Formats: sequence, C-alpha cells, structure tokens
Amino acid sequence: MSNILRGSRVKRSSKRANDFISSIGFDSPITKHVVSINMAHMLALVRSKEVTPEVASACLAFLDGLPPDLQLDPSTEDVHHMIEQQAIRAIGMETAGYMNFGKSRNDQVSTAIRMQARSRLLDLAEALTKVQVSLAGQIRKRKTTIMPGYTHLQHAQPVTLAHHLQSHFDAIQRDIGRVTDAYARVNKSPMGAAALAGTSVRVDREYVASLLGFDGLVENAMDAVSSRDFALESTSVAAIAMVDLSRMAEELILWSSTEFGFVELGDEYSATSSIMPQKKNPVVAETVRAKSGTVLGALTGMFAISKSLPNSYNLDLQEVTPHLWKALDDTIESATLMAEMLASARFDEGRLAGSLSSDMSTATELANHLVERYGVPFRQAHAIVGELVRSSVEKGRTLEQNASRNLGEVSKKITGKLLKIDKDDLQSVLDALKTLKLIGSAGGSNPLLVSRLLLRDSKSVEQNKSWIARSRASLDLADERLKKLVRTKDNEVRT
Repeated sequence: MSNILRGSRVKRSSKRANDFISSIGFDSPITKHVVSINMAHMLALVRSKEVTPEVASACLAFLDGLPPDLQLDPSTEDVHHMIEQQAIRAIGMETAGYMNFGKSRNDQVSTAIRMQARSRLLDLAEALTKVQVSLAGQIRKRKTTIMPGYTHLQHAQPVTLAHHLQSHFDAIQRDIGRVTDAYARVNKSPMGAAALAGTSVRVDREYVASLLGFDGLVENAMDAVSSRDFALESTSVAAIAMVDLSRMAEELILWSSTEFGFVELGDEYSATSSIMPQKKNPVVAETVRAKSGTVLGALTGMFAISKSLPNSYNLDLQEVTPHLWKALDDTIESATLMAEMLASARFDEGRLAGSLSSDMSTATELANHLVERYGVPFRQAHAIVGELVRSSVEKGRTLEQNASRNLGEVSKKITGKLLKIDKDDLQSVLDALKTLKLIGSAGGSNPLLVSRLLLRDSKSVEQNKSWIARSRASLDLADERLKKLVRTKDNEVRT
C-alpha cells in the first residue's frame, strides 16, 4: 500500500529516512481540515464531471464517516498519506484512487495550514480582547489613583494608574489590528494549484475556496504552494503581542515585590517556595515573560528555514509548521492567563500614592509654572528647578521646603531676577493630583480624560468581538454548507 501511494519512481525506502521526513507527529492540528479539503475537492470533481457520482458518493461517504477526533497513524508519512491509505482499504482502489485526482499534497497542505492558522488567529484575537476587558475593568476603578510614571525605571512625572494601564490597552488594540490584517491575507485558498503549475483537471478553484470558507484565492499556483509568508506574518503578529504581554508581566513581577508593593496577584496565579513558607512568587507572570522568548525563537527559526529556499515547494517548508503552532498556542495561552491574572490583581492605592511623597516628580510642573506665571524661558526654568532638586537632595529637604526658602536666590543666580512664589501657589503646583488636572493635551494623564477614553475603549472591545463573531460565523456557515452538500442524496451539487 505504501509503495502504491508513493508511486514507482523510487523503489527502495529506509524506515529511518521515512521517520526523519515524516510530519505525522505534528499533523494533528490540520487533520480535520485535510478531511474537509478532500470533501470539497471531490465535490468539485463531480460537479465538473471529472468523476462519476458513484465514485464521488463512495469517497464522500468514507470521508464523512471519519471520526472528528481521527487518530494519526505513526507508521504513515503524513495525514494526507494516512487518509488516502485508509480510504483505499475501506472502499477500494477503483474508487478511492480518484481522491487525489487533480490535487497535490503541496496545495493541500498549504490550504490546511491556512485553515488552522486562521482559526488560531481568531482565538488569539479573542484572548487579546479578554486582556482588554480586564484592563478596562481596572482602569474604571483607578481613575484618580496616583502613582509614579517612569522613564529609565526612575520616577519621572506623576500619572494615574488608569493612565498607565490605558497605555497597555492601546498596545493590545494594535496587536488585535495586526491580527485582523494578517487574517485577511491568511484566508486565501491555494487549492487547485496542484503541485506548482495548476492542473488540466477541471477544478473550479473559486468553488472549492467558497466551500472551505476562504475569501479568495492565492492566484499564482507556484506562489500558492511555496509561500509561507502567511505563517511568518501570523507568527510575527504573535511575537509582537508576546512582547507587549511580556512587558505587562514584567511590571506585575516588579510591582508585586516587597520593594514596590504596588500590587498583589491572585493566589491562583502565584506559588509559594518549597523551602520558604512566606513566599508568594508571581510564577504565571514569569512564565509569560519567558514564553515571549520562546515565540521570538520560533519566529527566528521560521525565518532561518525560509530565507534561502528556491521556488517552488521544498520539504524544508514542513519544518516551519510546528514553529507556527507552538508560537500561536503559547501566545493564546499567555494572553488568556494574563487576562485572568489582571482581573485578580489588587492594587495598593496607599502604597502607590505614598511612593510619590518625596520623589520630586512634580518638578516639571514647577518649571512650567515659572514659564507661564513669571515669563522665565523654559530652559532657564529647567535650570532653576534642577538646581533646587539637587540642593534638596543634598540637604535632605523636600522640593517644596527648598523652593520656598531658596527659589529667589537660585532664580537670581540663573536669570538675574529675584522670583518669589506664594506658599499656597507652590503647594498647589507641587501637588501630584492637582498637577495632573492641569494637563490638557490629548492622551495625557488628566483623570478627567479617563471616562472619555473608557467610552472609546468599550467601542473598541465591541468592534473586536463583532469582527471575531462575524469571522467565525462565516467559517461555520461554509462548513455547514460543505457538510450539507456531502450528505445530499446522490451528491447532487447545488451552487
């Protein structure tokens, strides 16, 4: 049987070599798609009268009778080989021998990978949307929770926790945008390309594509079977999303440490030490951070495999596929757990606000105030406040204490003018929450902007959910149509 399927050109085979080139160990994700592809192809053949209704009926009945959880036979070369082999055993060569008439494993495998990839991209978009929902829930509760904003991991300016979390929401929204863009290019059908040149067998490629839920064709037959840019793009999308998730994980890890004490994660996403009973380790966040490296490694491997391949199909492409599944699986699981972990997070508002008490992060607003109220050029105002900060650190004073005592002296030294600032005015300028309410630029950390942004975020989430639902419904509708045609009496095909 194996020799019949392989043909007669090569008469000898090596088990070790066959095992080495076999993809059966990672074909499981595409098994159900290969069955659907065979169904659609057979319907196209009978529709164009390339095979008799009797042949089509027998082949379709066999394919329809395969279990949904079809187990792969490790003794076979791949899932395509296994299904055809089982068909020949079940319904005979005279009938099953037509199943691959006009198609190749080349166009079939590319199609099956695209079908699974599009499904996993929808899963990824759904998981990332859940991250957004969790972020929005925390943002809603933290509109006026003040905390340090960081650059270079040093206190920079005050922000709200809502503003900080909003930055992650927006990054995830771009990730979802990349998923939708990639989905449009993934959801094109290679079927009918055959090995690389197309086929003389009458197969309506558009018809097959519609049965399989594709939005169009990969037009050029050689491109259809040999390109894996769709896999590279899907994994690139996953890798960028993992970088964003890893940055969030890193902050949760830092913020849950004793030194920060900003957040406590739910017990479900933590673990204790095997020797130190007091420990609560953020192990899920650490694993998300680590898996970002795994996904980036998968992408690097895929590029390395693909970079020097001549057209058209080469078996090297087979090695790209397991990296694709691993990358998508890790990213979907990471996003799912990140959403749950964020929802469980309990932020310590007192600790967040307390960390601003002596950090002088309102210094920028004091410099702005000197410009706006006293007409000092900003660069000189920057120098005045910088001098006050330096001397505050040296003398162990707060910026408010030092400015009230020494602003005049420092301003005289730098500008030649003696400036005096009212005590109440100074306190107002250096109050973190009050300074935030002065911010008027779009996208700034003014708490008054949060409600408006939350409304925008809610629309984004609903649009994301709607796109996912429409895309899934389209695929489900195509699958229902395919199954209905397969089960139609005498396989009378209707367009």
